[in-house]
Amino acid sequence: MEEPKTRKSGALMAIAATTTIGTELAITVLLGFYGGRLLDDRLGTDPWFMIAGILTGVGVGIAGIIQTMQRFFKS
Repeated sequence: MEEPKTRKSGALMAIAATTTIGTELAITVLLGFYGGRLLDDRLGTDPWFMIAGILTGVGVGIAGIIQTMQRFFKS
């Protein structure tokens, strides 16, 4: 009898990592954008909080990408 394969397929790992990274970055940037726009509308500071929100979203997204890459390639 053959033992079942316990090792993950390289192609499936690449697809999972790419999908996770893209989704994570898109969500963080969009949350920063819309959060910044909301603050700009309420405080009348157009476009400063939107810009800060986008940059914060990119920073948080990059930190999340680093953690995701470490998690995917740890095993």
